[in-house]
Amino acid sequence: MKKPMSLRLRLTLLCAALLTLCCLLLTLTNNLSAVQMAHSVQAVPLLPAQTAEADAHTDFPMASLEISETVRQARGIFHLQSLLAMAAVLAAGLFLIYRLVGKVLAPLDELAGQIRGRTAEDLERPLAVPDSGDEVAELARAFNQMSGRLNQVFVMQKNFSHNAAHEFRTPLAVLKTRIGLFRKKRDFRPEAVQDFLQIMEGEVDRLSAMVSSLLELTNLEQMERGERLSAEQLIQGAADELALPVAERQISVLVDVSPCTLTGNERLLHRAVFNLLENAVKYSPTGGSVHVAGRQADGVFRMEVTDQGPGIPTELRQQIFEPFFRVDDARSRQQGGAGLGLALVRAIAEVHGGAVRVEEAPSGGSRFLLELPMGPGRPDA
Repeated sequence: MKKPMSLRLRLTLLCAALLTLCCLLLTLTNNLSAVQMAHSVQAVPLLPAQTAEADAHTDFPMASLEISETVRQARGIFHLQSLLAMAAVLAAGLFLIYRLVGKVLAPLDELAGQIRGRTAEDLERPLAVPDSGDEVAELARAFNQMSGRLNQVFVMQKNFSHNAAHEFRTPLAVLKTRIGLFRKKRDFRPEAVQDFLQIMEGEVDRLSAMVSSLLELTNLEQMERGERLSAEQLIQGAADELALPVAERQISVLVDVSPCTLTGNERLLHRAVFNLLENAVKYSPTGGSVHVAGRQADGVFRMEVTDQGPGIPTELRQQIFEPFFRVDDARSRQQGGAGLGLALVRAIAEVHGGAVRVEEAPSGGSRFLLELPMGPGRPDA
């Protein structure tokens, strides 16, 4: 493969072409001016000859020939000197251009060397930004911003892989252990077989739920989001689905939603609202209450879900929306779930052009705020 021409050489050749054109034009102009001047000088001795006396007429042709020869020699010398001067100017100009272009591009070469030596492990270390304030400094700042975002993605991917492996390993370990015990005991009584199958089915359902949630996270962009739906019916429908766990734990769910119409995917929005309500019910104490409010303001629908749970530390309020993250790992496993509910809420909100966040409730516990635009969000994929 032919090696591409360097930027320094390309700039040098471009400047050389412009310099050559300018020198040729200047040399041509000077030579034309010199020729015209020579003709004028050559014509000067002939003017007195038209008024001179007759006895001196025979002397002027020889003088005119001598002047013409002298002018012709001077013209040739001038042309040669012009060409030599042009060649010297071109050579000096090309050398200076090459050196100056190299000096100007030196910060870019240094920046390229630093970028070439970067790996995925040191993306968090920023490049040194030169104080020149030019395009090279802007390029260094842009690369630092890009590497910072890439580093965040790599960290999230690493955490996701670690957490996903940990989550999948747990039910698989349970399945393997139960199968080993069943094979060792060889207890084929109907009751023992029924218990074994029930445990197997529960762990398989858990794995299936995690796989389904992961598939939803990756396929959100491909789902259409142009349906018109009622926010009040959406939230009330999600609350009705939680009637059984709410009744078992004697939790009161208070819904106060103003009538308004949303645009989006009904199944996805229902899943986001349901996950928020389920999370609030799950972490509220027995006999507690969950308050759900929804209001329209400035073209945005804001939904608030307030619980009376233990709350979330300030430093963890962004991480809880990452896949498989748990504030209290032991308690979360005891209450079920795969740690993907809030991650789905954030993904669904963002794909609709909205956002979700959590803050401390005034009366204790947590308050989740889901914001969705009233009109169409991001365009359908």
